[in-house]
Amino acid sequence: MEYFSNLSSEKMFSTRMSCDVLVVGNGGAGIRAAVTAADLEQEVVLLGESMVGKAGSTFYPLSHEWGMLYAVDEEDAERFGEEIISASGGCMNEKLARKLAEGSARAFRRLQEGGVPFVPMKEVGITGCFGREPRGAFLKDMGAFIQFSECEMERRKNIHFCSGMTVVSLLVHENRCCGAVAVDEGGELVQISAKAVVLACGGGEGLYEYGASFGHLYGGAYAMAARHGVRLVNLEFIQFVHGSVMPGRGINYYPFSYVELPKVENGKGESCLSKYLPEGMTEEECLLAHAAHGPFSTDSKGKYLEYAMVGEAEAGNGTGLVFSPDASKVSGKRYALWEAFLKRMGMDTGTPMALYPFAQGFNGGILLHGDMMTDMEGLYACGESAGGCHGPNRMGGLCILATQVFGEAAGKAAAEYAAARELWQHPGAEELIKKEFGCPDRGEEGQPLEIMKKVRGIMQKYACLHRNEEGLKSAMEKLEALRINPMANRGKKDTAEYFRVYNAVQAAGLILYSMRQRKESRGCHDRSDYRVRDGRQEKMNWVTMENGKITGGVLDEEP
Repeated sequence: MEYFSNLSSEKMFSTRMSCDVLVVGNGGAGIRAAVTAADLEQEVVLLGESMVGKAGSTFYPLSHEWGMLYAVDEEDAERFGEEIISASGGCMNEKLARKLAEGSARAFRRLQEGGVPFVPMKEVGITGCFGREPRGAFLKDMGAFIQFSECEMERRKNIHFCSGMTVVSLLVHENRCCGAVAVDEGGELVQISAKAVVLACGGGEGLYEYGASFGHLYGGAYAMAARHGVRLVNLEFIQFVHGSVMPGRGINYYPFSYVELPKVENGKGESCLSKYLPEGMTEEECLLAHAAHGPFSTDSKGKYLEYAMVGEAEAGNGTGLVFSPDASKVSGKRYALWEAFLKRMGMDTGTPMALYPFAQGFNGGILLHGDMMTDMEGLYACGESAGGCHGPNRMGGLCILATQVFGEAAGKAAAEYAAARELWQHPGAEELIKKEFGCPDRGEEGQPLEIMKKVRGIMQKYACLHRNEEGLKSAMEKLEALRINPMANRGKKDTAEYFRVYNAVQAAGLILYSMRQRKESRGCHDRSDYRVRDGRQEKMNWVTMENGKITGGVLDEEP
């Protein structure tokens, strides 16, 4: 099979590639999908914007090492599945939750046998976010996990890894995905023909001013899929965690340390938390509630910490709240990983930090069916590109587990599909791309950095906490006024950014539409005009695009 062929400079595509399975994204999920498909004797092309470990939520550098949950046996897997469903708070595919629990022991064992070091959560006395009991383990060394991932790829000679490539569009014929279009480092378009495609290119954390984004996490997978009518679910459920704005920016704080009751003040050195608490609640009660979970949740008494962070910023009292821990209390086994991370950053456990809600994880994405396929034949998704496996509250340690379990499942399903198909090269790819990226007449055309700054400002103001109909509607109107023309800017150093931002604007619109659909507060979805959970809204909502317009509805049945 031919992987690369150079074309005439007169053509739209400078290069054409072909393979059995194309995997987009080289984070934890993408690598696992590629390795699995390769083990099933498929020729795999793995595309990433950077080298392994240099982008993606799996490899986020400004955090202590992540945790990974797992069951110890079949009986425990059944309990674990029920725990995932219960913690979620509805609005998820329960079959996927059970699949995640059933595959957890195998996924963890594979990493352990590969030499990746862990410390059990039980050993350090930690119960993961929204969990019932200590289960799973914390990674001890990110470098070891990166080395393991690289070795997994290098051992499979039928994985062809290409870095510096940004996938910007899918090639589709009669609702079958038959490849993708990418932009290379020279700003030229590349046509990739594939029997099956796996999208594993992350979520949309980079759409926010305050986002724990490592690489270009602009929601590209969401936009690429939706333009072809593929449904996405649960995009309104975005995890916001406490990230630093001082010293340094974007450090994921260790919420389990709140049990030691740090001093909390605004940027002016004033005690302020109490004025955001309901009558009868103490600051200690609020901190202890948040010590049980990192992400914001409307279901927890800890939510008043985030309300105070945002409220004080809006009042002009500094961005975020300043947390000043007592280092003598934040010590010992429970805090060893946090202490080691801070030492690498030139800090210690007593270093005061100003914290603010940062977009850190997307619990929704492209709707998965039971066979891991999406609404489109030949198109699969995993990692934060996929949706349905998480709900309003995601247990801490499930994200990494999902990259391994669903990465493997997507790679296996894609390989089996590809093995039974002939390669088909889309003859009308050039016309499809011209039509897909046609520049709208409305609005004033802008540069990528300028447009992206506006997108982040819109999302931060209207799509963080305290969402409401008036604000979300205004946000969508502001997005619709933005205009960028990727096709007129091919062959430039920043061509990829034009396409990324085009997709980012559409992804932001899909997210805002999802938030407008859910007229209640549930888990990480906070509506100031619908403050309470509505028991009638237990199902997932979906969004997609039809003829360039966003549409949506309620998913009546699990796929």
